[in-house]
Amino acid sequence: MSGQDFQSEVALKVVGPPRWTPEPDPRVPPGDPATLLTINGDGAVSAFSGKVEYGQGIRNGFAMEIADELDIAVDSVRVVLGDTALVPQDRGTTGSASTRTVGIQLRRAAATARQTLIDLAATRLEVDSGALSTREGSVVFGGGSKSVRYADLLSGHTLTVAVPDEVTLKNVGDFRVMGKPSSRIDAVSRVTGSAKYAQDVVIPGMLYGKILRPPSYGATLRQIDTARAERIGGVVSIVQDGDFVGVVAEREDVAEYAIEAIRARWEESRDTASDWNLPALLKERAGESVALREEGSLQSGFASADRVLESTYYVPYISNAQMEPSASVARWDGDDLTVWCANRGPFAERDSLAEMFGIDPKRVRVIAAEIGGSFGTKSPSVSHEAARLAKAVDAPVRVSYDRAEEFGWSTVRPAATFEIKSGVDVDGKIVSWDYAAFHAGENAFRGQRGADTPYDVDNVRISVAASESPLQAGSYRSLGGATNHFARELHMDEIAISMGIDPLEFRLRNLSHERLRGCLTAAAEAFGWESREKRPGVGYGIAIGYDAGSFTAQIVEVAVENQEARVTRVTVGFDCGLVVNPDGARNQIEGSIVMGMGTALWEAVEFDGGRILNDGFARYRVPRITDTPEIEVVFTGGDDVPSSGAGEPGIVPIAAAIANAVRDATGTAIEELPIVPRL
Repeated sequence: MSGQDFQSEVALKVVGPPRWTPEPDPRVPPGDPATLLTINGDGAVSAFSGKVEYGQGIRNGFAMEIADELDIAVDSVRVVLGDTALVPQDRGTTGSASTRTVGIQLRRAAATARQTLIDLAATRLEVDSGALSTREGSVVFGGGSKSVRYADLLSGHTLTVAVPDEVTLKNVGDFRVMGKPSSRIDAVSRVTGSAKYAQDVVIPGMLYGKILRPPSYGATLRQIDTARAERIGGVVSIVQDGDFVGVVAEREDVAEYAIEAIRARWEESRDTASDWNLPALLKERAGESVALREEGSLQSGFASADRVLESTYYVPYISNAQMEPSASVARWDGDDLTVWCANRGPFAERDSLAEMFGIDPKRVRVIAAEIGGSFGTKSPSVSHEAARLAKAVDAPVRVSYDRAEEFGWSTVRPAATFEIKSGVDVDGKIVSWDYAAFHAGENAFRGQRGADTPYDVDNVRISVAASESPLQAGSYRSLGGATNHFARELHMDEIAISMGIDPLEFRLRNLSHERLRGCLTAAAEAFGWESREKRPGVGYGIAIGYDAGSFTAQIVEVAVENQEARVTRVTVGFDCGLVVNPDGARNQIEGSIVMGMGTALWEAVEFDGGRILNDGFARYRVPRITDTPEIEVVFTGGDDVPSSGAGEPGIVPIAAAIANAVRDATGTAIEELPIVPRL
């Protein structure tokens, strides 16, 4: 659907800045205002955002926020996401930022529309606007004795209004929808299969492409023979550009068969990095460290300590392992390119494609389909491949990864090594903290998230370094947050045990952060930490965390038997400020916990010299429905605090809490993941 289709019947349009930024950036040109919200002549409301929906429920959350501000039903709001021809520019669906950034932006747009409708009604009814209110899609006067429907007010109008600097939003006490459970507006389409994912996109004249993959990372194509593939019926073209080789065929199975028929000789990299020697290599190959915080004097802090502890921790590469493998359809219309895909950052993909082909980004349209999971991957590579093949054959081309391609050629969560040295005084107060992290990948920023300690300590140094990565490291739920928390929270238990102090008491003794303390005490009370019963093979672990502006504490019960660890119970204290949809937030937290269980207990990418060894679910163990424990979530935030992220914070402490519980059950310290193979 084109932008003109949306605008043809628009009676009221609310516009805002051309792109969302956390604060004004003088380097960003002003550009034309972006459409945030429209109301058609029949009263239908549409909202527009550059975010995408991949299961986190933002479409429903946005609809709830707009419905409350406009006093309309949630299911009457149409939310348009991720189409670069229609929506405001956005940096992508990352950092659990949708509700805390775009959500408030759309609330402001809806409140602006509400005030505009009230002003129109005041003119029609010849009353003061202050005497009017809104209810169920109408402006009402005199307690409801007179009312005018939005559609009637807008009849004959074509208005465009900008969101002012100062907007009056509804008070929490006036919410009818937010803060209450709400069924998802897209639930039926997902359950019935009518929701269209990237794998479902079919357009007229579409052909199918497959890519010749090297045997390992870093391999260089030295010789190729495509004669057999060219003779296969249904093959349209063999496309080669350097090491890029693809087949375009009339059917996908034909393209797959043709790829297998190509004879290629590769020169593989001599990198000897493997999963077994990577922990040491990460430090050896590290670049310059970035100091995130240096305060006080480590030397004097350690000199005054009653006890000094040093530990090294390691987490392996983790596959994003999303349910839906990547897919993309690309179509060229002259010099204009349209791509249907499942990327979490449509505008970044648009710009990447434009740069690749040397064209103006305005000539590229990216349409994000429904997305069956991402967690940080869904890179533009599949769209690049589809677009290259489509240009070569001058026809629409679909490229879809199989599971082995997804495991082998998508990005993975960076492996990391951590070195921590701590000093604690006789009263159990941390007096010195020296933390060094070495995260795989060129981007040191990914490793910085969650590296700083929330605990009280005067003498502290936090440093993070990026290390040369033998695999394609990329984003993952919480970036470095979960890995940094794993190391820190394990070390907190190490100190507590060495001092003979209860892990909960030790954390509270060193934690003045009010919101984290609230999460911790609420979780402990709900779990019954003080009354927990020590039983053979049963352990209890605790960890706290922060991410995306939110705070959490988690307490875990595990049962260890026959070299297996089973998580039986998790209690969560969670503070994300104002909770828009309790069911949606709880679902995100529960999903994060189950996902984090996998990273703690089983998951690890096995590789040798650039070759992925476990490139399917038969060898890559993820949590199953039978592994899901009892999960209780206690929200501790205040309604007067702006909403913050709920999609990622739940994963940051769970691996540490599980590892601490396994140690409690077995008496053996856990220093690396995954846990189960090491029991």
